[in-house]
Amino acid sequence: MTRHAIATHGFMLLICTMGTIAMADERVTAPYQGDEQPTDAAPDNGVNILLDHAHQFLFFTAWDVPPAIRSGGFRVVSSQATLDTVLAPGGASRVRITQGDHRPFGWWENPTYNAVVTYQVDPNAQPYLPGEIAAVRAFVEAGGGLVMIGGGRRAEDAAERWPINDLAAEFGAMFTHRRTSVSAPADASRHGIATPLILPDGAEAGAIQVDDDWEPLLGDDGPVLARREYGQGRVLAISDLDMLKWSGTGDGGDAINRAFLALALQWVTANSEPAGGDRRLPREAWGGGAIYPELEASVGKVTVFYARNQPEWMLDVIRDDMPEVKRKIESWLPSAPSEEGMHLILSAGAGGGWAVNIYTPKEVGIIALDREAILSIFAHELAHTMDDGPPGAGGKIGGRMPWPYSEAHAGWFQGKIEALRTGERGGHDPNATVKDDPDHHTVDLTTLENRGPDNGIAWRKLWWIWQKLDDQYGPTWYARWLWVKNTRWGDTPDKALTWDDVVEDMSIAVGEDLYPFFRDIGTTLGRERLGEVEFLGDRLSLPAAVIELTDAGDARLEPIDDDYRRPWR
Repeated sequence: MTRHAIATHGFMLLICTMGTIAMADERVTAPYQGDEQPTDAAPDNGVNILLDHAHQFLFFTAWDVPPAIRSGGFRVVSSQATLDTVLAPGGASRVRITQGDHRPFGWWENPTYNAVVTYQVDPNAQPYLPGEIAAVRAFVEAGGGLVMIGGGRRAEDAAERWPINDLAAEFGAMFTHRRTSVSAPADASRHGIATPLILPDGAEAGAIQVDDDWEPLLGDDGPVLARREYGQGRVLAISDLDMLKWSGTGDGGDAINRAFLALALQWVTANSEPAGGDRRLPREAWGGGAIYPELEASVGKVTVFYARNQPEWMLDVIRDDMPEVKRKIESWLPSAPSEEGMHLILSAGAGGGWAVNIYTPKEVGIIALDREAILSIFAHELAHTMDDGPPGAGGKIGGRMPWPYSEAHAGWFQGKIEALRTGERGGHDPNATVKDDPDHHTVDLTTLENRGPDNGIAWRKLWWIWQKLDDQYGPTWYARWLWVKNTRWGDTPDKALTWDDVVEDMSIAVGEDLYPFFRDIGTTLGRERLGEVEFLGDRLSLPAAVIELTDAGDARLEPIDDDYRRPWR
């Protein structure tokens, strides 16, 4: 592991290129390598805003809201770490550092923030820990601003189990399930924050319940927007995240009401001196940063980042289930894991994820509140780190597979794990190929291109082929195939393998000539039969395989043979 520290402009940064991140004793001083917060929309006002994603991660708030905040002259840093981590004076947060196509993770000293914006529309999302609530309370008491945003149409019991209400209660408020209609305020000057809102027809939002210390600003039968002073600071409650879109231009990122956001942030930060200082603050890029979760666990070459507020069952997934999934995949595929590794980001809430492959180290975000969904994605990414399979007889890795292989390989083991744990392979069912290739002869792997729908067609066809080989020969053939590939091409690691090369390697692995099978399923190859082929000094002439073009069988989940390198026949 390579690591060094960067100290500049009052910030200390520790960079680790791979593996577990830890503070280093030796520190190297160098210029901070990061982008400045843009100021093209409005002059920089020196006010630092922390946008909290640790209690729900939504694409809208992660990538659309920050530019809207900056358009008012503010700087904004988004964060998936717990609030007490990023608000701790003298503490540090995990970020990525821009170094061209290499953006290592590192630790960056927490700056001063003027306000925190936190939101949560899902009552099932991650909790606000007592330490986080205490840190936010102290932050506001000392003059900081806080914006709390709820949202969605809640069930009647939502208020009791909605984690954001643990934070709201500290300030005498509660987001409720009750909806209320909203009309323009009669006294616009008094309710200036709400003035830019362009209410849609029949506007309504969830009502906020507040005590007498709050000033309601908007809402006909209970506030949907309210504010209060607290200690030296200020707090604003917005009942529904969709209110940020009340701009009169419809849904979407460009519909964010930037004037409303600017007025809201101006009000909550009025009691604190602008933080100022360097504008080179971490910002959102292609991945789920800018600040990443503070805890980590390594499972093979996969490093999992997670925040302390993850529920106990998710910690069990990391501690127990992920290592077990790793053991199972390794029992099917002895392998030399990629040195590059992979980083999984366990995000808050449910609803998707992202992948970053345009710079290293690679990053995959998982936004899920379902154990099996998390483990399915983990299996996929772990298999990616094992693309090469076992080293060949010379201890080398050789030959580059045709383009569909890597994703198909990851999905193949993802489907096996899904079958093992749930009994179903879902979207990784090999027999789904019939929707593209009903006669198993129409799709020609050699003519598909790495774009658009061809990707899924190629993966499904490969899964069906591999399952048919599992049916015929048992699951050991797959590991033996990759061992044969690495043995034959170990001295030419950059050789781009043709489909003829692939079928030759597979034939050696199963001990039968697979040329007739591949030609039967529509694959264009350079010859009719394998003929004689040399492997490890032997001249092989293999009988033709006889494989019926029928539905593939169930997943073969047993461990492979101990010596997957012995000849099949």
